[in-house]
Amino acid sequence: MRLKDKVAIITGGSSGIGKAIAFGYVKEGAKITVAALREEPCIETVEEIEEMGGEAIYYTLDVSDLNKHRELIDKTIEAFGKVDILVNNAGNARRENLFDVTPENWDKMMDINLKSAFFLSQSFANKLIEQDRPGRIINIGSVAGAMDMHPISIAYHAAKGALINVTRVMAVDLAHYGITVNCIGPGSTITPMSASKDPEYDEFMTRGIPEGRRGKPEDMVPPAMMFATDEAGYITGQTIFVEGGAMSTYLGKDEPDYKV
Repeated sequence: MRLKDKVAIITGGSSGIGKAIAFGYVKEGAKITVAALREEPCIETVEEIEEMGGEAIYYTLDVSDLNKHRELIDKTIEAFGKVDILVNNAGNARRENLFDVTPENWDKMMDINLKSAFFLSQSFANKLIEQDRPGRIINIGSVAGAMDMHPISIAYHAAKGALINVTRVMAVDLAHYGITVNCIGPGSTITPMSASKDPEYDEFMTRGIPEGRRGKPEDMVPPAMMFATDEAGYITGQTIFVEGGAMSTYLGKDEPDYKV
């Protein structure tokens, strides 16, 4: 019960990596606010958590709506009395080549994958400092923020790369308050957002992974657990890539690009 009596907000917590982390946290004693865009999957996730014997509430929001961030935190504190952990998991990827990127698409990638994570973290940290409490911020980045990984959009790469740097800077600024900030960089992972019915795409995405498979949401739970614990209080500003060795072999190197 490494997270006994801890309270976590998980954005994008109703599916994929966020849901897997929510279940992992519940098994270790945490209480969860499932924050996501659509209500029905949120309700289903909360019901599953309750069936596990855990406690959870949900809050529906578009994370790019910055006006909702304070209410998300306040609702969590109203339900559980406090908040300890924030997992910035909500995100979106758009496959498009360089010349198809529009200003509107660029802004959307930045708003969902970068801007929302920063400003929700800002609100979360402000609340903890106000209450003189330590805490944990865990950003879900991507190997796309640190390596060439076609056919993801350049805007997505830029947002995830910036999130890794934001993690480091926020870690420095918040260390004095006992708030750690770390990042997980998933490799090619099969989630509702990234699943494909195209065998050629799946073969391409698996080709450069030494372990011979794409990741599962559950593969992200161990680092998310470690970063959230009290024992990890001296670890901050770090990014752990969970990618089956793909970064060591440079996914897609010397292979024909999969066309978007």
